[in-house]
Amino acid sequence: MTRITLCVAMIAALAAPAAAQTGRISGVLTDETGAVLPAVEVRALQRDETGETTRSVVTDRTGSYQMNALAPGQWVVTASLPGFETATRRQALQAGDSLDWSPMLELGMIQETIVVTTATTNEPTRRVSPVAPAPQAAPRPAPAGVVRVGGSVKPPQKLVHVSPIYPADLAAQGVGGVVVLKATISTDGSVRDVTPVRSPNESLTQAATNAFIGWEFSPTLLNGSPVATRITATFQFSQN
Repeated sequence: MTRITLCVAMIAALAAPAAAQTGRISGVLTDETGAVLPAVEVRALQRDETGETTRSVVTDRTGSYQMNALAPGQWVVTASLPGFETATRRQALQAGDSLDWSPMLELGMIQETIVVTTATTNEPTRRVSPVAPAPQAAPRPAPAGVVRVGGSVKPPQKLVHVSPIYPADLAAQGVGGVVVLKATISTDGSVRDVTPVRSPNESLTQAATNAFIGWEFSPTLLNGSPVATRITATFQFSQN
């Protein structure tokens, strides 16, 4: 018994100086509703003159993680989960540091691409989905002291699509190009806050915007509750 006690004491004595020479990063990851996120991959990458070091852990059922024995220096830490945007942090770590990084992961951005050819009418084409999805009831709040697990995402479905018209004068001149717009799908499914990201022509931008704001979606559901979602739409105006 005395020999075992001495061995344990020696191991603890050796481990203490080693821990003091390294650092630690830990935290709890959540989604936009405040619910914890299990199964998130948290990676730490360090590059220096000796090469590259990578550490990886996964959050547990309470959304918690910890990385111990990280060498001092500059680290790039990322947290990724399918359906969510990857969170990134650059962190300088010193010996003995115990740092908290608990990012809230945002939902991933929706992307759509529309090809626009020469229009045959003077009005945008509007197509309505024949069946709208049934509304979802909001989840009940968890009792006090109970961890609420999140990460359940139901993407939006397009219910109304409006196709833009190709401005006749530009089509006649063979003027085309790619218009990229970003916006928000609000909790009621409407498209709001349209902002141009890229465009070769103001008239093409206006044609794409006029159609884009007419799109309607079912709400994005996060853990059963409607949330706003970011969307990027690419409109390719071409006569080919």
